[in-house]
This record gives sequence, structure tokens and C-alpha cells, in this order.
Amino acid sequence: MNKGYNISEIREGNQIEFRKLMDDNMDHLYTIAFRITASEEDARDIVQDTFIRLWEKRKILKESGRVKYLLRKIAVNKSYDLLRKRKRNRTDRIDMSVFKVLAGGENADHKLNEREVLTILRSLASVLSPKQRIVFTMVELQEMSHDEVAGITGMTKSTIKSNLNHAKRRLGHLVDNYIK
Repeated sequence: MNKGYNISEIREGNQIEFRKLMDDNMDHLYTIAFRITASEEDARDIVQDTFIRLWEKRKILKESGRVKYLLRKIAVNKSYDLLRKRKRNRTDRIDMSVFKVLAGGENADHKLNEREVLTILRSLASVLSPKQRIVFTMVELQEMSHDEVAGITGMTKSTIKSNLNHAKRRLGHLVDNYIK
């Protein structure tokens, strides 16, 4: 059941009721989009696009429908779309300074702090496929369980494990090949 908004009113175009729906779901959708994209700006854009899409499709909402599920699905799909678009628009090169730091070549005395390590891992993850990047980010960087990732992305646990394994293997090869 919803938390104070009326689906039939939203279906009819009531903006006040739609705003209540937005207020009830905005933080949850932002969290999902941020975990997938690892970008605050992209997450905000995805949440906005999600609500725009729902407003455009409001006439298909059903009183007993699962609006939260629909919102989550739209946000996840938009996040995947963004990652796929980025992958098409970039080369598979990553910033080689990442490897220099990992190999200790830039400043061997410099100890990486947690934020620097996360930045490096996110940079390395940029060469992964969208699904591998999402799974790697959620499981390894956000420390989510496979059940949580499955609930957010709709992937099966075996798909999550497979993508995580492929991601780790690819990242390991990148680091090994550079350091050799």
C-alpha cells in the first residue's frame, strides 16, 4: 500500500498527489541510482528522469499496482542505459596514473587513503561491461550482499556471481599486465 498518495488522483493528473509520491520515493531511488552509477550528479538526473517517465505514463498506473517496483525498475533501467551509453562513447583506456600509483611508481612513500583507493577502483571499473561494473561497485565498493544486489537490479544470484567473477578477473589482468 502507498504512504499517503492516491494513485487514481495521480492517474488523473493531480500534481499534489504526484508530489507526495515523489517525496515518499525520492531518497530510495537516489540510493539505487547512486549505487549503480557511482555519481551523485548522474543519480540526481536519473531520479528526475524516472519521475518524468512515470508522469508521462501515469495513465497506466493501477490502484493495486506496485508503484514502488515500477519506479525502481525505471531507475535501474535508466542507470543501465547511462552506463551503456558511456561505454559506447569512451575508449577502453583508463588513466595510466592509476597503475603508477598501484605499482608505487609515482610516490612509493605515499600511502593511499580510503578515498584514493575508491577513486582508483572506480577508475579501473570503468573498463568493465555495465553489468560487471554495477555488480562490482555494489558488492565490492558498497559492500552489499548478493540478495540486496538482486533486489535492486533484478539479476539472479548466479548472474551476480558470474559478473563479479568476470569483473575481478578482468581487473586483475589489467593490474598484472601493467605492473609486469
